Amino acid sequence: MEQNAQKNGLVNVIAAVMIFIAALVVTTYAHSLAGYVASVFLGLGMLVAFAGWFQSRLEENERLEKMEVEELARAKGESALFETRDAELFPARRVREQFEKYFVPGFSVLLFVLEAGGAWLLWRWIGKATTGVTPERAMAALSLFAIFALVLFLLGRFSVTIARLENLRLVRPGANFLLAGAYVCFFTALGIAGVEASFPMADAYIARAGCVLLGLMAAETLVTLLLEIYRPRLKGKVVRALYDSRFIGLLAQPESLFTAAAQALDYQFGFKVSETWFF
Repeated sequence: MEQNAQKNGLVNVIAAVMIFIAALVVTTYAHSLAGYVASVFLGLGMLVAFAGWFQSRLEENERLEKMEVEELARAKGESALFETRDAELFPARRVREQFEKYFVPGFSVLLFVLEAGGAWLLWRWIGKATTGVTPERAMAALSLFAIFALVLFLLGRFSVTIARLENLRLVRPGANFLLAGAYVCFFTALGIAGVEASFPMADAYIARAGCVLLGLMAAETLVTLLLEIYRPRLKGKVVRALYDSRFIGLLAQPESLFTAAAQALDYQFGFKVSETWFF
């Protein structure tokens, strides 16, 4: 399972980096306002995917270290082996703990700054922008963003499904961002298509909506950080990563809302309401 987390996480990181660079190049080429907002969103997804992959590597190193120590304990005897200090005996575990204690909160603060700053700066910049999509480059940008949406959707859907079936909690944040990024690229393509269809403000309207999305993401991150301060710390309990956005998860998989509603109805009425023709 840990190997699957690393492999899927690495694939997500590579895909996120490539799509982010490509989207930024296309946006600069076509001067799409929505494209700039989409590029910021994809860049955030790239950072989240990398953080999840790196943390999964630390957990894998800790698992391997534990197996090695158990093997040595059986071979040399536990009494002599465990006379050493815990920090010396399990350095990989200490690194992982320090990562979760310091880096993850710091990374979440960075995400908040990027989300809030990106939403505010882009909103102001869009209001002052005097140019939009270059007409002769609109069709090329439309086609490429549609391709980005398709690639991200296929990869994101596969990754999200694997993360759910195998309970890969550190793959889930990046996978959700990939799938949500597919929808962002799709709406960016719609905005460019609107410009091509003689609705010149369509691209700006989509960009404004993207800024609102970034603002909502920033608000959720801030609330999560504040709640983390008062969260009770229970040793050995696996908690949800701070950078694992529930809002992005809902955006990527809106069907989960209906699943939760179905489970609540089944429990309330005492039978499978979700399996009836009405539902």
